[in-house]
Amino acid sequence: MIEVSAVSWPIVVGLVVLLTAVQSVFGVGLLVFGTPMLLLLGLPFSQVLILLLPCSITVSALQVATTGGFTLDPMRRRFLVITLPAVGVATLGTLTWGSPSHIRLVVGAMLIVSALLRVGGSRRRFDAGVHRYQRPLLLLLGLVHGASNLGGGLLATLVGSSYQESVMVRRQIAFCYGAMASIQILVLLSSGDRAVSAMSLVLPLLAAATYFSVGQRAFRKAGHFGYQLALSVMIFGVGMLLVAT
Repeated sequence: MIEVSAVSWPIVVGLVVLLTAVQSVFGVGLLVFGTPMLLLLGLPFSQVLILLLPCSITVSALQVATTGGFTLDPMRRRFLVITLPAVGVATLGTLTWGSPSHIRLVVGAMLIVSALLRVGGSRRRFDAGVHRYQRPLLLLLGLVHGASNLGGGLLATLVGSSYQESVMVRRQIAFCYGAMASIQILVLLSSGDRAVSAMSLVLPLLAAATYFSVGQRAFRKAGHFGYQLALSVMIFGVGMLLVAT
């Protein structure tokens, strides 16, 4: 297994701090941005998971816990039944055979189109379409996230089309994002890949500190005005990153 070099650790720490701030506002960030960046550094997919999943789970759990969002509404129940098993199967398949070729390009293109539709005159029709096909989209979300760690943009699109209020959007995304990351790390550890370093334990503590010191303040300052537009910009940015890499 390729190890993170001493030169790369400052980059990894900087990414965790920066992307924790992003995830604190939108509910996603550490996995969807961090995965392609760490892969570009030459790290294998399994080590990327070991480094990022505990951080993402920590932030998601804090977001849900600090907003009282542990209840199971209909969308969460559908997510648990449809998406989580797909995440587990796809993660195991990726660890065994590798990620499907060109998946970043395909997911990136989907996110770019989705972001453009969210801010255009067809926003209502787009939201209605997402609601109508929610179940197959939840299945697609699980397969994409398990195969690539890049389901955050799709999740943000699904939730952002179902809710309007910023606290509810982030709460739902955090619940789903944390659940997907938890399934992934269980699959990873049960597969026998347990290359956990000291930094793998320190990084979640750093993520928690960043969430309380920076992330929460950034979310409160963002407010409700323009949150959906900012979410669309974030989705578009994810799509552009995936296409470019």
